[in-house]
Amino acid sequence: MKLQQISASDPVTSQVVMKMYENASVLKYAEFYRMIGNADYVRKNASASGGKFRALNSNYPANVVSPSFANPTLKILGDKVEVDKAHERRGIDISSVRATELLSFAGNLGRQFQNYFFNGNSQDNSDSFDGLKYIVPGSQKITASANGHAVDLGNSDTAKKKQQQFLEMLDDLIGKVLGGAQVLFMDVKTLSRLSSIAREYITTTVDEFGTPISYYNQIPVVVGGYDNAGNRVLPHDEVVGSSGAVCTSIYAARFGERMDLTLPTNIGVEVVDLNLVGVHYVHGIEFDTTLVLANNKAVARLEGIIIS
Repeated sequence: MKLQQISASDPVTSQVVMKMYENASVLKYAEFYRMIGNADYVRKNASASGGKFRALNSNYPANVVSPSFANPTLKILGDKVEVDKAHERRGIDISSVRATELLSFAGNLGRQFQNYFFNGNSQDNSDSFDGLKYIVPGSQKITASANGHAVDLGNSDTAKKKQQQFLEMLDDLIGKVLGGAQVLFMDVKTLSRLSSIAREYITTTVDEFGTPISYYNQIPVVVGGYDNAGNRVLPHDEVVGSSGAVCTSIYAARFGERMDLTLPTNIGVEVVDLNLVGVHYVHGIEFDTTLVLANNKAVARLEGIIIS
């Protein structure tokens, strides 16, 4: 289910969710499922083997399945939007001000969710969920080069070789996702370089918000964008070997409802008008969710890419 399907359908909540969509491109692809309570058990991919040969009159060897479960715990992301009641007695349309401030907050909430989706770290903040950067299994990571791989412009033999190696690694990244990646996530600077060196493999359409969407070999490429403080969500400051803080990562993912990469929630985004509290009119906005990797092969990461 999409977030707008699982959240309340009243006009205010719908407007908040749509504003989040406009500012969190990952929400257009993320799949949610309804969860009751604070914790859940999600059955991970079956561990039984895919079949063996047997000799005539012989039985198959034991193929005992050991169920494995993910145990997601919901995390609360939200805040209060407060508007001073003094605006009202000074002749300002308080309803209009509240609506404007609420939607402004919703945009920032979307950007904040997008940042946590990739960079959330429960070790630094126990109230946060772990983002994609921290839940991609080691077996699903590709390191471009021991000290980073520079994707240079130009037509020299050296530049062309580096470009071809990058495209091969990108195809390898897509192939590491079981069933094939549904979406690629990268920074706009990385997408710009990809478009420059592989223009024949890039197509572009426009989504329902009028935002251009690029496709690499028919797979949508989603730009990480910026958090609510203006920082790149997929930065170019990662360190690989002796590269220095100049590398970035590309992620591939496959979403599903209670399968693959999925997000539990109870009622989606909740918007409550608390009316006048003290000297402020208050809206409360909360969003309970987390990331669940029900299939370890549903995500992959290519790290160590240098775009200079």
